[in-house]
Amino acid sequence: MPNKNTILLESIEASNVALFQKKYLMNEKPVILKGMGKDWPAIRRWSADFFRNTYGHVKVPVCYYKTKQQELYKNQAKIPLREYINLAEKNNFPDSNAELPYLGGWIYHKEFPELLDDIDMTLPCFPDNWLYKLPPSISISPTNLIIGYQHVSSPLHTDSFFVNSVLTMIAGEKKARMVSPSHTFAVSNGQDLFNPETVNEVLDQGADIFEGAISAGDAFYIPPGWWHNVINCGFTIAVQNLHVDIYKFPLFEQQLRGFALPLLSKIEDLGRDAREELFKAEKTLTPPISHQIGGFIEHEKNYIRFLNKSAKKSEDYLNSYYPKHSNN
Repeated sequence: MPNKNTILLESIEASNVALFQKKYLMNEKPVILKGMGKDWPAIRRWSADFFRNTYGHVKVPVCYYKTKQQELYKNQAKIPLREYINLAEKNNFPDSNAELPYLGGWIYHKEFPELLDDIDMTLPCFPDNWLYKLPPSISISPTNLIIGYQHVSSPLHTDSFFVNSVLTMIAGEKKARMVSPSHTFAVSNGQDLFNPETVNEVLDQGADIFEGAISAGDAFYIPPGWWHNVINCGFTIAVQNLHVDIYKFPLFEQQLRGFALPLLSKIEDLGRDAREELFKAEKTLTPPISHQIGGFIEHEKNYIRFLNKSAKKSEDYLNSYYPKHSNN
C-alpha cells in the first residue's frame, strides 16, 4: 500500500494494448503494466547465479549517485560483475560513510548480444521505435540492464531527451515515486522522495506524489519528463528499454540538436575568427591552394542552403501545428 500522502499508480494488463496506447501512451500518463515480461526467457534464466557464473569476470560500470550524481557512462568506475553480485547478495553491510556502488544501467547488449534473446525488444504495447532509425554514429542505447539491492537507489531525476522509458522487472521488486512534469516547480534533481521531510516539502508546494511497486514480470511505464525516484526492495534484476514513437520524435530531435548546438557554435566561432583574420590580410594574401582543393566555396554554399532549408522546414512545422504560438 502507498504512503497515506501519496497517490497509488494505476495498473493494467500489458495485454490490453489498445487501452494502454489510448489512455496512457498518448496522454503521457504513468502506469504499471502487469505481466509485460512474464513469458520472457529472462524470467526463467536470469538470476544472481546466472550472471555470476556466466558473466562474473566482466567488468561492469557502477554508479555513485550521491557523490557523483549523473556521471557520464564512459566515466563510471568498473568492477567485476561477480564482485558486485557478491556485495549485493550480502544485504548486511556494516555502518560506513562510504557510498555503495549501484549497477544502475549496464549497456550489456554491445558486449553480449545473446542476452537480447532472453527479452522482448519489440514491446507489443508500443508502436515502431524511431531510435532504431538513428545513424549508428549517434550512440543512444535502446536498452540497459540494472542490478540492484536494498541499500542502493536512483535519486529523483528525469530521463534525458524526453524518451519513453519502460522498466521491466526480471527478479525482485522495486518501489517508485513520481512527480508530474506540471509540478516541476516543487522538485529538483537528486532529491529523495522516500525521505519524509522531502515528501512534506513537495506536498506543501501543492504537488502530487504518485507511488507504486513493480514486481517480477511486470513493467513500469515512465512517460517523458516525469520525475521518478526508484528504490530496490532487496536484490533485483531489471531491464530498461527506451522508446521514441513518431509523436515524440520531433521533441527528441530538438533535444539532440540542443545537445549538439553548443559544440557546433564553438566550431563556428573559431571559423569566424579565422575568416576575420583572413579578411584583414586579404590584400596581401590569396586564398590557400587547399581551399580550392577542399572545395571551400562549394561546401560553404551547401551549408548555407542546408541552414535555410532547415529553417524553412521548422517554420512550416510551427505554422502548421502551432499556429497560435508560432508568431510569438
